[in-house]
Amino acid sequence: MSRGRKTGRRPGDPEVTRQAILQAAREVFGESGFERATIREIGVRADVDPALVHHHFGTKHSLFVAAHRLPVDPAQAIDGLANLPREELAPQVVRLYLSTFGMPGSPALSLLRAAATNEAAARMLREFIGEALLEKAPDLVPFPDARRRVVLLVSHLIGVLFGRVVLGLPELTEMEADELVVLLTPMVRRYLDDPDLTV
Repeated sequence: MSRGRKTGRRPGDPEVTRQAILQAAREVFGESGFERATIREIGVRADVDPALVHHHFGTKHSLFVAAHRLPVDPAQAIDGLANLPREELAPQVVRLYLSTFGMPGSPALSLLRAAATNEAAARMLREFIGEALLEKAPDLVPFPDARRRVVLLVSHLIGVLFGRVVLGLPELTEMEADELVVLLTPMVRRYLDDPDLTV
């Protein structure tokens, strides 16, 4: 007589279970992308009931953030940015970006590097950006083309990051973060607030 799969909590150390879920999540996200990956599939891969995945991590979005060791949750960060006075928004966007991706060895930077050379990683990151950032673009940008503006903004900042951290261009690596904030803020402010940018 076959025995059914057990549900509920996996026996043993909860931290071992948590790490098994994170490893399974990295594998499934890498294979299926963000959109097609399911909590059920991740639970099966980790040999736990899907309810336990929800218990430890809540949503698929939160699981992605934890599995890839992102220092901040982009969606939560946007919620915080949206509550700032308008004049403080652009410099805080730059500071948040540099603190998230601008450090050598950052897990977030490793994810960007993987996306540059691997189509599966690129698809996974593209789908997550769509869910975490672009869906919330109207919260930051008061124009009908909010999504396009945020894509342009992110692309611009990725270019700066690539020159600074990946290529190691001295003109960028020798700058302090505060100096970069001052230099990049006008560009960010234009994407966020300039009505003439809309076509």
